[in-house]
Amino acid sequence: MTEIKYQYAYDENGLLVSINDYDRESSKSHTFKCISCGSTLLPRAIGSKHRRAHFYHKSIVDCSGETYLHKLGKLLIKRKFDNSDKFLISYSATKSCNNSNCKLRHIDCEVEEDVEINLKEFYDTCTEETSYKGFVADLLLTNSKRPNIPPVFIEIFVSHACDENKLNSGLRIIEIPIDNEQDIKEIEKTKIIKESWEPYVQDKKKKGIKFINFKQNFKEPMEKNVYRFIMPNKGVGSCLTTIKCIDSDHKILKDSLIELNLVNLSNYREINISYALCWMAKNKFLRRCNLCEFYYATMCERNAYCRLSKKYGTPKFPEMNYAETCRSYHLKERYSLMVNDRDVYVEEVFSINKSKNGFRVIIAGSKSFSNYKMFKERCDRYLSEKMKECAIIIITGTSMNTKELIERYAKSRSLLIEYCNANWGRYGQNAAYVSNEEMLENADAVIAFSGINDHEATVTNSLIKSAKSKGIRVGVVKYE
Repeated sequence: MTEIKYQYAYDENGLLVSINDYDRESSKSHTFKCISCGSTLLPRAIGSKHRRAHFYHKSIVDCSGETYLHKLGKLLIKRKFDNSDKFLISYSATKSCNNSNCKLRHIDCEVEEDVEINLKEFYDTCTEETSYKGFVADLLLTNSKRPNIPPVFIEIFVSHACDENKLNSGLRIIEIPIDNEQDIKEIEKTKIIKESWEPYVQDKKKKGIKFINFKQNFKEPMEKNVYRFIMPNKGVGSCLTTIKCIDSDHKILKDSLIELNLVNLSNYREINISYALCWMAKNKFLRRCNLCEFYYATMCERNAYCRLSKKYGTPKFPEMNYAETCRSYHLKERYSLMVNDRDVYVEEVFSINKSKNGFRVIIAGSKSFSNYKMFKERCDRYLSEKMKECAIIIITGTSMNTKELIERYAKSRSLLIEYCNANWGRYGQNAAYVSNEEMLENADAVIAFSGINDHEATVTNSLIKSAKSKGIRVGVVKYE
């Protein structure tokens, strides 16, 4: 415990006052008594630039600084409770979904979160040194209108923590450690009294604020994300997105070839599209080149390609569904392990009751475009009506800046993303133009962001021109 400077006292009216409420002149017209021993106090060092103002005992008395802090803590916290509309507390608890039989229950359905409670909603009375069931509380919170509500004990911990009998009584206790007057002031001024207890701290005197015997487990309805794998009816352009668990029983797209729900049952796994493809390989006999052990790139190579192309004449850069007819196809060992992974649950979705027709829109922009506010505003303008009746699938190409904007926008609007990466290894510098044509094959519309003075937007401008020639609706956003 640090040195005590008596900052508080009772005035002649028995009111709790602070030395900081007075200047030299005003203090002369008042008398002060110690809140601990009741002896006369005098002010000292008011207005001093070198010493902190405080009260001191007029005569030598046996007054304990520990008792003073304990009493002051009770007085200031009681004043805080009595004079506030809210008395907020916050502590860590486990929140879990109340649907314990959900087949998609996963690690995110039980989380550690801070619980915030306004005690003034349950209690209207705060009394000092009150007995309850054989235990005396420093401060006892009760409800005068509903006495059956179990009270809350507030215990001030200066040098003696709550005894074991009180801790094991089942009573709800808030234990607040106090080392000096500043600790009490911080409790009085803070908006929320937060749990700060750390079990691993060895110093028994400084474990922080503890909430004992408070409800630690809460069950409530939750809407958590689950992954959704979607393979369109043409079998290409598969995507992995997230949906709310309440929508997990229904397909997103009416014409999808297959849709899967995937949930992570463990902290040791991160869901990616490979899990869905491996499930398809096992249960639907799907074969894709990117799952084959002969399709890969070394650390020195930029693009993956088929390693059997020279020996057996297979395409060096095959379409991924070429594996369906390839005699040499062999599932990679790591993907074979993923097929039997018990940490990831996969199920097929059949119901189309809530599914919508897909609306596939290419969103493109040059490297110089990064204005998210404009991006969001214009995409909303073009897509807001379609969102009401269709499941929007955003097709994104090669521009990194645009991809980042799309991912941010899609997350905010719960839209699907289909990635169409340019094959630079196969097509070289023309890869982006080839990628444009591939995207346009299944697109319903294009939104393009093109700079007025942007000379690098040749790929974007080529996309706009090609889309118009194919009769695809195009929305062009010009920016400076």
